[in-house]
Amino acid sequence: MAKQIVVIGGGPAAIEAAKAAATAGAKVTIVSDSPIGGRSGWHSLLPSKVWLTAADTLGLSAESAALGLSASGGQASPERILARIQAVKKSWNGQLDAELKALGVEIVTGVGSFVSGREVVVENNQGDNVAHLQPDATIIAAGSVPFFPENLRPDGQRVLAPRFASGLDWLPERVAVIGAGATGTEFVYMFNRLGASVTWVVDQFGILPAFDPAAGEFIGRVLSRRGVNIIRNQLAERIARTENSVTVVTSGGEAITADMAFVAIGRMSDLSRLNLEAAGLAVARGKSPQVDGFGQTDVPGIYAVGDAAGAPMLANRAMAQAWVAGKHAAGASVAPFRPETVVHAIYSEPQVAQVGSLAGRRIKVPFAGTLKAHLAPEGEGFVELALDDGGKVIGGLAVGLHAADMLAPVALAIQTGATAADLAAVFAAHPTLSELVFVAARQV
Repeated sequence: MAKQIVVIGGGPAAIEAAKAAATAGAKVTIVSDSPIGGRSGWHSLLPSKVWLTAADTLGLSAESAALGLSASGGQASPERILARIQAVKKSWNGQLDAELKALGVEIVTGVGSFVSGREVVVENNQGDNVAHLQPDATIIAAGSVPFFPENLRPDGQRVLAPRFASGLDWLPERVAVIGAGATGTEFVYMFNRLGASVTWVVDQFGILPAFDPAAGEFIGRVLSRRGVNIIRNQLAERIARTENSVTVVTSGGEAITADMAFVAIGRMSDLSRLNLEAAGLAVARGKSPQVDGFGQTDVPGIYAVGDAAGAPMLANRAMAQAWVAGKHAAGASVAPFRPETVVHAIYSEPQVAQVGSLAGRRIKVPFAGTLKAHLAPEGEGFVELALDDGGKVIGGLAVGLHAADMLAPVALAIQTGATAADLAAVFAAHPTLSELVFVAARQV
């Protein structure tokens, strides 16, 4: 008899968990308070990537002279970019919805919460019960929400956060960005490329603290060279608002006046509406449940994946966890999730990407090691491979054009236990940036 699986959430993790469980023969019900795509697809990740694609294209236009071209240079139109965001949302999220329905996944709209470890009720916006489910297993993929100190709260007008990307109908001349993690770095790049004067408030942990220091230093130099004013080793303490401007006051006494402040300082798992206590799962506010390699919590039959399982909050990590959890919950044979194979990526230009561990022997090659870098207007950057004492690939770091794509073979090498010698024997298409990982392997 097919197992009954409930997935709570509608974003990338929930979708992947549902697909995995359904293809393993389970009967799957998704419970989501928003259309398929979730917050990621409707309000944060997808809209931000449309803006970043526009910034990338403007960057190519600005660099056209280096390629021997004469170009007038483009100008961002928020109205047209917002229209494109809506079109991409409709296309992509509609495709995902159709894929789920084709697999027989039932979609129930509402807020899901536990009555017990094997019972989930669903309420609509009016608080009425619309479903009572008794699954064999429940996969929590409820995503995350941003957190803000009281003095840095967005207002949706002059003080914004990533979730406002799909409603950004004007571009500031001056913007102060608070936060130097992945999202803060991407939006600093975006605003700078789109013509704003950017001041970046970076705390004592520096730029991209979750990455190797060389990556943060590199992207900091590039953005500074492009005109970004970086204020280092200071916290943003408060934001003062007027009708036409904001002033960000820092711990060092700086007062940064701008047309807009953009706040991207972190997220936490969104678990508050799930009534986890009724399921026997005690999780403190701001914390996430402990899970094993299959996404199982301490309560049998309850899984947590993606942002609901805590940091790092990455879409591909969420999807990888969810795929494993979906298969496992459905009773299929599946290997546990391997976090060391997840590529962490920043979608600025140049991109920054990292995978696995960099603790071993490191071999570094510059982008200039391939002809393709010489053909690009901005071909600076580097790739590093990390190896253990036996020459096995354990990690990689890339900074430059298409860095995230370049680390895919490194992730596969980690997954399969490949060595530098295995990679060295591969010659990618020439000239491409994908050659660089294999060039690095041949340096060993």
